[in-house]
Amino acid sequence: MKRILILTGRFGMGHCCAAEAIRQQLCAVNPQAEVQVVDLVDELFPHLSGAIYRSFAQMVRHCSALYNFFNRTASHCGLLPVQAMVARRVERLLRAHRAHLVVSTLPLCSQCVSAYKQLRGADLPLYTYITDIGAQDEWIVPHTDAYFVGAAETRQELMEKGVPAAHIHVCGIPVRRDFLRAPEAPRTGERAELLVMGGGLGLLPSAGAVLSAFNEAEDVHLTVLTGKNRALYARLRDRYPNITAVGYTDRVADYMRRADLLLTKPGGITTFEAIHAGTPLYIYQPFLMQEMRNARYIEREQLGCVRWSQRDDLAQDICALLRDGERLRAMKRSMARLRSSLEEPCPAAYYGEGGMLS
Repeated sequence: MKRILILTGRFGMGHCCAAEAIRQQLCAVNPQAEVQVVDLVDELFPHLSGAIYRSFAQMVRHCSALYNFFNRTASHCGLLPVQAMVARRVERLLRAHRAHLVVSTLPLCSQCVSAYKQLRGADLPLYTYITDIGAQDEWIVPHTDAYFVGAAETRQELMEKGVPAAHIHVCGIPVRRDFLRAPEAPRTGERAELLVMGGGLGLLPSAGAVLSAFNEAEDVHLTVLTGKNRALYARLRDRYPNITAVGYTDRVADYMRRADLLLTKPGGITTFEAIHAGTPLYIYQPFLMQEMRNARYIEREQLGCVRWSQRDDLAQDICALLRDGERLRAMKRSMARLRSSLEEPCPAAYYGEGGMLS
């Protein structure tokens, strides 16, 4: 029986969603495989992980310029000061799980396993899934046996940075299995459906005005997925009776498929969930470095609309797009083209016959 360890971290939930998607795919390929997902930050720093994640969230929320700076410089710092400690703790983790293969969905995880392999002379396979379109230097570490990437341009970027082409597979960024069903047929004779992921409201400089506009709109219905934000759920329920607020749900894929347009942050996972659901994207003022790169990809591939600068007529602009059926259909066609162009729609296929799960 193959034992596979997927390492991730909660620096944005996208990395964890990717880890769960890979776990589902691996278990589907070989139900006998033992596949476990582990938060490496919790393992390495059990007494500090909570503070680390809280600090990260505060930096992203209140000081994006500082976050972008750290993101650019992270690859140059490496793990040299703590390599020996990291290697010991990674070795202890790998022994506890008796892993035959390690999969990483976070640069830090790849760096830590690379340090372990370097210092211990280990030949344990390390596969890295890059969860954004941009291949920042922090993703590229020695002793990585394969990279799984979202787009051909990511592969090209890795090759330009010295990664052999044979080590790179263009699979799309992995999404959970409920997003892999075929998109729903277009609805007719109904109001247009706009979906907002809860975090998307935080992007809007005048969220109250936007919500009021959609609360009063006659031809557009707004659904907001608030997740675990109970205060947001209560505010929407009490103040905007014509807007549907949905708390934490495991039916995100269903809501996305039913939507005509998704207003959200351009995370790599969310982008590919929308591609598989066939739901055009509306992106407003991306500001994190990797999300700006994802937004440029969305714009270039015609998967949605990106508004790079602040504007006061946001609700009117979204409504105009929702009323432009031909433009939305063109975005859906672009998404269908991308889905069909992937080398393998399910990245787990690379573990199949002749691979690690055989």
